[in-house]
Amino acid sequence: MKKFVDRLSPRLWFILLWCFGVISLALIAGFFKLMLSFAY
Repeated sequence: MKKFVDRLSPRLWFILLWCFGVISLALIAGFFKLMLSFAY
């Protein structure tokens, strides 16, 4: 696993982190929308 991580380029790391951030933000936004729809 460590060799695989070392082989990843910085650009690929940036893309992976960016995608992970976007997905987590979408999940949080969807969760808040659900909470708001249940609250009202």
